[in-house]
Amino acid sequence: MDLDDILALAETRPSPLELARARRVARAAQSRYDLSLAEGYKIMVDTALVDPLTRDVDEATRVARAAQLAKLGTITWVAGGRDGLGRLHWSDEMAMIFGQAPGTLRLTPETLFGLVHPADAERVRRAVRTAWTRCRPGEVGFRVVQPGGSIRHVHCHLEITTREGEPSGIIVTGEDVTALELARQERRRLAIRSQMLGADLAVLDGLTGLPNRGYVIDEVDRARRTTGGALVVVATEPATRLPDALTDADRDRLTASVARLLRTVVGNDVTAGLIGSGLWGVLLAPADGRAEAAESLAARIVETFRNHLFGIRQNTLRLNTSAGVVRFGSGVLATGFDLLVDGEHAARDARRDTASVVVLDQPVADGERTARCRSRVRHAVSASRFALYAQPIVDLNLHQVTRHEILLRVRSDTGEPVAPVAFLDMAERVGEILAVDKWVVDHALEFIGRGAQTSHYQVNISGKSLADPGLLTFVTEAIDRYGVKPERLTFEITETALIENRNEALAFARGIRAAGCHLALDDFGTGYGALAHLKYLPVDLVKIDGTFIVDLCRSPADQAVVSKLVELCQTLGIRVAAEYVQDDATIEHLKSYGVDFAQGYWTGRPEPITVSQDAVQTVELELRFPPQHTALG
Repeated sequence: MDLDDILALAETRPSPLELARARRVARAAQSRYDLSLAEGYKIMVDTALVDPLTRDVDEATRVARAAQLAKLGTITWVAGGRDGLGRLHWSDEMAMIFGQAPGTLRLTPETLFGLVHPADAERVRRAVRTAWTRCRPGEVGFRVVQPGGSIRHVHCHLEITTREGEPSGIIVTGEDVTALELARQERRRLAIRSQMLGADLAVLDGLTGLPNRGYVIDEVDRARRTTGGALVVVATEPATRLPDALTDADRDRLTASVARLLRTVVGNDVTAGLIGSGLWGVLLAPADGRAEAAESLAARIVETFRNHLFGIRQNTLRLNTSAGVVRFGSGVLATGFDLLVDGEHAARDARRDTASVVVLDQPVADGERTARCRSRVRHAVSASRFALYAQPIVDLNLHQVTRHEILLRVRSDTGEPVAPVAFLDMAERVGEILAVDKWVVDHALEFIGRGAQTSHYQVNISGKSLADPGLLTFVTEAIDRYGVKPERLTFEITETALIENRNEALAFARGIRAAGCHLALDDFGTGYGALAHLKYLPVDLVKIDGTFIVDLCRSPADQAVVSKLVELCQTLGIRVAAEYVQDDATIEHLKSYGVDFAQGYWTGRPEPITVSQDAVQTVELELRFPPQHTALG
């Protein structure tokens, strides 16, 4: 810098922005100075605070010049004028920020605010009024709507010019901050998503803490597509019939004990999960040449379980245990479900032959596997190896039990009723679920017909069964045969199963409604196209799946999902029930959202159905897939 540059710099008068900032600094310094004196601090150098930037200058011109150098836009309004509206002008840069070509728009306050997004206009007016009234600088961010409809984010600083101590005009400097605003919104979205994203509770069994059936099947599928491996299926059942006095809670404690022992034997690095009542799956992958490892581990599990004494109700119990091993290579056509079924059948064969372990060197042929599965389902139906249990449901508006859900149990080889998760999964996959549904419909309606029918009853039907065109006729004939009042019935479609034929499902729904019955959806929120079902199926009741309820009090994500689902259903005129309710805190949340019914261990555990219904106002008879959060459903 030479002498000429220094002289030129000395002649340059400060800009309006520099003037305003200097005034703010002077005020702050004066305030700190006065505070120091009041607190008794000794001032080493006492300098008179004089604002050196108070010369009379054209502030508007200086601000516009400074903004132009900084590539900012300006809007200048000077009070007065012949019409009393003052003079309004914007720079070419500001015109382009608003999407206008320079010099093409006659700027007035009305046209200016007409370019501001309608949702932000009042906030901008309020910021301008506040700055003018207080005669102090301000700032405001808002959106502008460009002629093509594009939205841009703008951030502006407001400076008030004064004349003889009174406000005389406004100088606005602004810049397009769209990129910065979008980046800020994305950071906020990611922070919210991180807060809302929780553990996938649906993959774990809530009682044992082990992976559930679905997770194990997925892991087997992943192994067969990559490394291959071996699947061990362990089957356990009490060596003697359990006492009738045992409750579901007692059985749950026994299942949890078995799970802890299994994890002790296999270790923490091996995928091991609960795949059905008394069925445990262990995946060893990759095979990496250890052909004997799976058989050796299976034998060790069987021996450990057989020798262990489990405590239950101050008594000891031994488990009959057997295991099946299925080896598979990478790229086999058999699915994870197929391999699970093969392992279960091998474990059953070992039990029948009084052996410890049966090993399959390769998956079973598709035809043989399907035939055996179908035979098992048909035998269970023909021999009526089922039992119905009732679980109470609370009306949250009345705060009393007004309904009961009827849960299906499948009887094991020892006659013990167990949760049918594996059985129903198999029945659906091999196309035999219709026979099970018809058994439940027939026996449920027969039971209802023997009663006083002063209640409301609900029978659940798998989505796959709706593809059968004769189902509606079967149901209506059963209603007539047992003399059941159709207005006392609700038929519920499980959302865990894919509705195979939409047209048949709609025909069944309309036919049931025409007969005077109601329609409901179960497991809502986890099935296939649930929202679409609400649109075209005449649904009266929705049950929100328990995966959104079990952690409701601690999960902001679950709270958001449940509250919005309830709001949606209320808008559509649909009543809402919540499953897996386990404490009073959850009840309070559900009440605040407007949920109609609550069901879970908080309302009562399932009990065997009895003929007497004197204390029951409403009974729901329902075939459903048991919750995957507990061993017995």
